[in-house]
Amino acid sequence: MTAPRITNVSNPAAFGAEWNDGESRYQLCVSRGTATLIMGHWSAEQGRWFNTPVASPERFGMTRAPKSWREFARIVEAFITAGTN
Repeated sequence: MTAPRITNVSNPAAFGAEWNDGESRYQLCVSRGTATLIMGHWSAEQGRWFNTPVASPERFGMTRAPKSWREFARIVEAFITAGTN
């Protein structure tokens, strides 16, 4: 499987990343200065986002609040890789 293209959807309040797997659309975000990782899934069928906190974000290398997009992108890549294995 080819790694999905990750789009930076960050804003001044949060780091955010979006990608799709050809069928579904996903987002991962963290409010700046926090270590709470939120995962979102777009349901085309219902026309809305479903969001949930990620349990144990340290599994993906997030041991503290990310300070840069590059740092956050590594967490996102680890999250995607874990979900495809």
